[in-house]
Amino acid sequence: MATTAVLTVNYTDNQLVAYLNGAQVYNRIGGGESINEQVVLTGNLQAGVNQLLLIGVNFNGPAHFQGSVNIDGRSQDFNFDTRRDGAPEGVVTQFYYTIDNS
Repeated sequence: MATTAVLTVNYTDNQLVAYLNGAQVYNRIGGGESINEQVVLTGNLQAGVNQLLLIGVNFNGPAHFQGSVNIDGRSQDFNFDTRRDGAPEGVVTQFYYTIDNS
């Protein structure tokens, strides 16, 4: 049975990029507005273990990245939120997931 995987992004300030097995599958630049974007990853999964990397970049001020990765009905949230004025420009955070499609 094939694995189902969905990336949901609810908030990005400023840029969130997702790579599945090294290929870019998502790239959003936002200014702090709430969003509800979903990327179905299922069709892009390779047989075996897959690697999903999310990279959040802050241009200036507070940084906030929030969403979830749902794998076969199990949701794993991600949330990075400085909410402090003057957060260093260029702050980068990353979230890493493995998706078994055996």
